[in-house]
This record gives sequence, structure tokens and C-alpha cells, in this order.
Amino acid sequence: MSVPDSGSSPPAGPHGGSHAVIRPGAGKLGIRITAVVILLGAAVVLFDAIRVSIDGGFGPQQPGFFPIIVGIGLVCFGLAFLVRATLKPDRALEEQAAAEHTDTHWRTLWIVIVALVAYAALLNTLGYLIATTIFFVGIAWVAGSRKVVRDVIIAVLFSAAIYFGFTELLGVRLPGGLLESVL
Repeated sequence: MSVPDSGSSPPAGPHGGSHAVIRPGAGKLGIRITAVVILLGAAVVLFDAIRVSIDGGFGPQQPGFFPIIVGIGLVCFGLAFLVRATLKPDRALEEQAAAEHTDTHWRTLWIVIVALVAYAALLNTLGYLIATTIFFVGIAWVAGSRKVVRDVIIAVLFSAAIYFGFTELLGVRLPGGLLESVL
């Protein structure tokens, strides 16, 4: 004799599994960390913008003016987000953050972060075309693509289009690296 489903089992997650039981308030820390990361990003933007503005001036026609405005906006947004998350937290947002935390594939996230750091470190040495092609193919592999030939072709075409668009159309020189003599 079978027992009908009472509907008390946890709902299925986006990947077919069931969600783990979410502790109340489990998303608070993640939301606060996000606010702090926004503030740290704002600090970097402001630091670089002020460094550029010291050489060129602080007027609206100067190169550091718009980044300073963006940095100030990020500081305001980050502080407001941190205050709101601390003083009057949004319960629905906390529950969603906790649910997303349980569904996040953290290993993939850390692989992508390490790949971005490696990309930034190798960009000048290898050059934009080579570094971006390797980065694109690597991230496609991490994301599940196993069509390496297709990924390499797309990566080379995409990297070349961006490289020549920036250097020829916009006049912004991207690192040539190992291909500097050819480009």
C-alpha cells in the first residue's frame, strides 16, 4: 500500500535536488560582505581617480572627474546598503541569499577568480590576444564546454575583433605581448 505524498518534502532546486534546510539569518553575513566589497571597490576607484586627477586637475574636462563621481556614488551606495543590511534587514533578501548560498557551486567560482587573477598577471607578458584566448577557452571549459576547437576559433575571433577595435578605431593600445612585433 503506497502512501500519498503529503507535500511536506522540500521543493526541488534548480538542478533537480532538494534544498537544504536554511537557517534563519543565514544570509545576513553574505549581504554584509557584499556591501563591504562594494565599499572596497569604491575605495579602489576613488584612489585611482584621485591619482589621475592630481596630475590632470579636478575639473569636469579632466580625465579623473567622471571616475571620482562614480567612486563617490559607489561609496554612497555601499554605505546605504551596509546600513540597511545592518539596521533594517530585508528578510526576503536574507532568505534568498541563504538559498543561493546553498545552491552556489563554490569550486567553480574560485576557479574563475583564480583564472581572472592569472589573466591579469599574464596580460602584459603574453599580450591581449593570447591571454584573452587562453582565458576564454579555459572559462568555457570550466563552464562545461568540451568543444575545444570551436571555443578556440571563437576566442581568437573575439579577441582579435576587440583588439583591433580598440587599437585601430578607438586609439587605445592594448598589450601586444609576445605578438608585439607582428601587430
